[in-house]
Amino acid sequence: MERKAIVLFRGFSETREGPKPIALVEHFGTPVVVRWISALKSLGFSSFAIVAQREVLEAVRALLGGADLGARVEYFPLEGSPPSDAELLVEGDFLVEHGALKRFVEGDYALGLHAGERVLEKPARGAGRWVELDELAEPRHRPACVHAGDFKAARSALVRWAQKGVHFTSLLNAPLENALVKLLGDRKAVTPNRVTLLVNSLSVPAALLFLGGRFLPAALLSYLAGILDGVDGKLARVRGVLTRFGHLEHSLDALYEQALYASFALGLALHGYGLLAASLGMAFLVVDCFVRHVYNQFALTAGRPLKHYAPFDRAFALVDGRRNVYLIYAIAFSAAGHPLLALLAALAHASLTAAVYFLRAAQHLRELDEKEGTAQLLRLSASSRRRR
Repeated sequence: MERKAIVLFRGFSETREGPKPIALVEHFGTPVVVRWISALKSLGFSSFAIVAQREVLEAVRALLGGADLGARVEYFPLEGSPPSDAELLVEGDFLVEHGALKRFVEGDYALGLHAGERVLEKPARGAGRWVELDELAEPRHRPACVHAGDFKAARSALVRWAQKGVHFTSLLNAPLENALVKLLGDRKAVTPNRVTLLVNSLSVPAALLFLGGRFLPAALLSYLAGILDGVDGKLARVRGVLTRFGHLEHSLDALYEQALYASFALGLALHGYGLLAASLGMAFLVVDCFVRHVYNQFALTAGRPLKHYAPFDRAFALVDGRRNVYLIYAIAFSAAGHPLLALLAALAHASLTAAVYFLRAAQHLRELDEKEGTAQLLRLSASSRRRR
């Protein structure tokens, strides 16, 4: 069934060239109307009614042109009557944090407000529940709504909303990542995919430095690559258009991370630490792969990441084992002249993470089986077999 959204554009923003329709205002290179279509498409909408003044509609139509958006786009003048069969009505002059938008669309709400002003509405619900959009956003993403015509506030909000990581190292790296995003966000030649390729390219000299026994420079270069690795995803999010192809970045991350870990262990083995370093390195690679698999399998099975599932999981996500922590160990212990201890610390941290992840995932999945009745069906099946 086709899901339709009405996106209304009413205002203009003052620019150096004079007043500009907010629908066409660009933040990090993406016009507001394109940003809204992309956001709503990601939530399952496939039909859009753009409502604006006639001259604005002409400009929007020219912008979208004959592009195959994988959706139907219609145009209605502001002074006319918009379609009455839409599931969602959006005041397009505002920007809304994606998590808050998703929760509103999926929740039992009729009105989404910003400082008491209507921004989102489900017309079919009439005078139902209303909610301030800030209530639907994580505290770190508030305010969850800004006026798209306020250039400074909108850009600041988009960068803030682009922060996904909650780990203490993600928060540590965020100021530099955000500065790079603001610097590069308007440069169309700098794409998220090109940043991903740069990150993977930097892993080659880093691995060679590890193999050559230059552990501190290698760890520092690897950490720099890790900071850039946080930039590619943020660039995609601030630009407002996420692609399926871009998800392969996670696979490339896994490739270069495992290569760095292996080269560190092999470099230690080649430079005086012998079989012990090789053994610790193999154990670490096995445990780290297990951590990744448990995390990914839980997300596929439960429908959301383990780190967002329950209060304890959210708290543990602040300090769990991951690349940036392991590289901090490598930097600290290499600087102190004891690089083997970095591998030992990384293995201990990864092992703790593996144990917590597995036990928590098992607990949550068992609870889901009980809640959905699957556990009862299993007991009935076992009881039937015993009676035979």
